[in-house]
Amino acid sequence: MNLLRAPQCAVLLALALPARGQLPFQLSARPTGPYEIRGVVVDAKTSERLSGAELSIQESAQPSDPAFEIIQSNPNGNFRFANLAEGKYTLRASRQGYAQQALLQHENFWTGVAVGVGKDSLHVRFVLSPSATIKGQVTDENGEAVRGAAVTLWTEQVENGTRNMTGTGTAVTDDEGRYRFEHLLTGKYSVSVTATPWYSRYITPQQVAAESILRSNVQSSRGANATGVPVIRGASDSRGGETQTSLPDVVYPTLFYPNARDWHGMAWMNLEAGQVEGADFRLLPEPSARLQVKVSEGGNGQQPNVVLMMDLPGEGGDRAITPNVVSDSGVIEISGFAAGRYRVQTEGWRGNDAGLQQEIDISGSSQLRLEQAPPGGRPIRGEFRRADDEQKIEHAMLQLKDAKGLTYDTMYYGNAQGQASPAPNFRFENLPAGPQVFEFTVLQPADLVVNKIEAEGAKVTGTTIETDGSQEVNLLVTAVQTSSNLEGTALKQGKPFAGAMILLIPETRKGWDRLERRDQSDSDGTFRLPTILPGKYALLALENGWEIEWSKPEVLRPFLARAQKLEIGERPLNPVTVEVQ
Repeated sequence: MNLLRAPQCAVLLALALPARGQLPFQLSARPTGPYEIRGVVVDAKTSERLSGAELSIQESAQPSDPAFEIIQSNPNGNFRFANLAEGKYTLRASRQGYAQQALLQHENFWTGVAVGVGKDSLHVRFVLSPSATIKGQVTDENGEAVRGAAVTLWTEQVENGTRNMTGTGTAVTDDEGRYRFEHLLTGKYSVSVTATPWYSRYITPQQVAAESILRSNVQSSRGANATGVPVIRGASDSRGGETQTSLPDVVYPTLFYPNARDWHGMAWMNLEAGQVEGADFRLLPEPSARLQVKVSEGGNGQQPNVVLMMDLPGEGGDRAITPNVVSDSGVIEISGFAAGRYRVQTEGWRGNDAGLQQEIDISGSSQLRLEQAPPGGRPIRGEFRRADDEQKIEHAMLQLKDAKGLTYDTMYYGNAQGQASPAPNFRFENLPAGPQVFEFTVLQPADLVVNKIEAEGAKVTGTTIETDGSQEVNLLVTAVQTSSNLEGTALKQGKPFAGAMILLIPETRKGWDRLERRDQSDSDGTFRLPTILPGKYALLALENGWEIEWSKPEVLRPFLARAQKLEIGERPLNPVTVEVQ
């Protein structure tokens, strides 16, 4: 069972479970009947029965609705929901020291409890994993606490068949420089920290630029202290006056656990259930790096906005940093950041919104000269319509994703009468220059899937579009509404199996996005795969498939040998059975 049973799962929202009698929300209506669910809550590590665990129950048909009852497990860890109607239900549990979890939860999937004639709903074993914790302290070069430092939590896990690194949370250090991430499930985690010296707030960009001009092209002893660290004189204090001493123009570099300057050197902590791991940081100041962006004369006199992007883990993981920026007489002075490798982006120069993207190593004082207007990528435009053309598409959100994971969205709208607008009726602009590979996707409506793309000026394979960057691309995109569903039962040794990962893979995988379908088998082994595009597929049920990178053909190949082959048309198939591997 997955959240809303969508082709692409949404984020599973946590449902807070306060003490009984203190609920801040309205319970939903109770489906009344003669059935019940009984079970026991146990610790994932020790199998110890857990008393005082709070359990919520809601109808699986509407998983976004609130629970209709919340109870606590008794001193023996047992629980009971009585007077239930026939159907399927979602159970969630939490307890002090345990992160909230749905029954047999993996990613945004879980196992629903089937209730009714011939359904065993009286022996539910709810395994609850103790929370893991990462905590630490951030100090400066003198061992003093760094307050207000931003600490990011990173996790490495398999999602949608691909191992990804993503940022999953942030924390801010307190007055003692301490931070804490709690309620973590078993997995691989790491942290990074970003901070600024406390005295940097007294330094203005104008003062930095003034000192930079004094030091221009010649290293002067007046602009440096004994260690070679630039200083800023005449900085304002908190009362608006002028300080009597100079302040060092220094920064803290972003550090990745345990002490790496970029995420490629980041170490990972393998957290087990209930484990507490420490990750302290000591931040050492270093001279602020500077970048002078010189704009060549000519044009309409407009200066670009310059943004520095830092490389971070994950798909499309670049993050803009916010240094000091001063612009004067064709020179843009950027300071207040640590030396390192950045991607420089310029926007709004000479009316070209696409801008320039350039990788640059910045160490000390660096210069970048923009001699000419940066080239923009050629637009991609086209016509979007239904394959059967029986019903016009009133609106849709379309997306291109490039090889770096960066996305570009556009909207298609029909006219007020519901008729398709004249072709071309969508246009992607501000694309990167040069040869590119894009993946075309219909984001909304969710049941609309691309089944064919024809192109002028590009090579198309499935939904993958390859351009050489030399010409404008025109597309004809047809989509179908996927109404076919597949229902079935996962069996192991002839008996229904709960918690299996159900995977439907198209026979031709290259270049087709969003065609795979997944679910998790419920307590009676049943599953449902929605909105399937007609075609040939392989159906698999994997007992331990949640940690394998099934998106890689070489990983999935051994399992495909025992997969069930299906051909799905416009009409739904009869329920099928599939053996669990």
